[in-house]
Amino acid sequence: MPKNPSRWTRVRTWGIPAGAVLAGAGLGAGAMTLWGGGGDQEQGGLAMEDVGTQTVTVGLQTLEESVSASGTLAAVATDSLAFEASGEVTAVYVEAGDVVAEGDVIAKIDTLQLTAALRSAQAELAQAKATLANLEDAGDDSDASAAQISAAEAQVAVLKKSVKSARSAMGDAELVADMAGLVTAQPYEVGDVVSAGSSGSSGSSGSSTQAGGMTTTAATTSTDSGVTIVGQDEWTVSVSLSEDEVAQIAEGNQVTFTADDVDGEFFGVVTDIANLPTTTGGSATYAVDLQVTGDVEGLYEGTSVTADIVYLRQVDVLAIPTNAVTTADGVSTVTVVDDAGAEEQRAVTLGDTIGSYTEVLDGLEEGELLAVAAAASGSSGSDSGDDSGDLRMNGEFPGGGEMPTGGQMPGGMGAMPGQ
Repeated sequence: MPKNPSRWTRVRTWGIPAGAVLAGAGLGAGAMTLWGGGGDQEQGGLAMEDVGTQTVTVGLQTLEESVSASGTLAAVATDSLAFEASGEVTAVYVEAGDVVAEGDVIAKIDTLQLTAALRSAQAELAQAKATLANLEDAGDDSDASAAQISAAEAQVAVLKKSVKSARSAMGDAELVADMAGLVTAQPYEVGDVVSAGSSGSSGSSGSSTQAGGMTTTAATTSTDSGVTIVGQDEWTVSVSLSEDEVAQIAEGNQVTFTADDVDGEFFGVVTDIANLPTTTGGSATYAVDLQVTGDVEGLYEGTSVTADIVYLRQVDVLAIPTNAVTTADGVSTVTVVDDAGAEEQRAVTLGDTIGSYTEVLDGLEEGELLAVAAAASGSSGSDSGDDSGDLRMNGEFPGGGEMPTGGQMPGGMGAMPGQ
């Protein structure tokens, strides 16, 4: 596998006793391990110092390799609304910060002018129809008579459209949410006078023409802003990755998200990877779009998140700390400890190494104990004095295979290299 300085390896460990020696989730450059070989050494960019020998229990584990990036949540669905009719705002039912359902009435305007405009248009149409009927009755088949009838028919057609427009304007007296979501902007207040397509009043003056020819002059806004609704059920995150990092991932890869404002992890998938880079200051990065999966509570537009894109994931792998293995003349051995504390050097057949762990293909069984040189980097192990560590995970999430938090864990992970 190509070397990637931004790659890290995570070993998920749930339900492990307090005295366990754990493999931490490495963030940023390299992988982090809590075991050292002998003496001071450099493991994944962290200086290690021997603190003795520890026994660990061989168990099934979930091994991952990921690249990490940060970004902000953006709603997939957003909508902007404004009144399509003119008038004075008489009622406001929703404020910024409220959650609305599709069809909820946000605000309404006075219908007096709209009603007057409709009645005027209807009266003009009725008069035009009467004029047309009289011309048709008095027609003498002359060119002049035909021209008068034709003009009257055209007038009736125009006024029919005016009536239709006036009726539509009556329906636009209510501003209705056409999608469910969080209202992030609501500029209307009772008493505002708005014109069609505008938001609340800002004190500037202007005129509007209603259907039927009625013209009003009122204080109206000069901005284009209106009510903004942000969907709460679909979220996307855009991150930037280096060329080396992009080479590791693919569309459909699983993503694990964390955020300061959200308890636990939530999940997603890679949905798009830019074909061309963006170059800034001589450094090329690629835009990668990530989609949150599942129904996750507590997400908001603009929330900062950390995204770990998992490009390799193996579940239920019998694996041991790599530095528990000694290799000489092509033979790999480990130190097995029996129930009486006696140690045995045993040859093992190994598979792939992922970060600080190596897969065991033959020679060990789940539940056996190994003697491993323990190392410290900051805080490691436990103050309980227990010398044993339990690495068994069974490849499951807490609660019998379910997610530790909301959201769904997508599948489709890549296979272990060389398999």
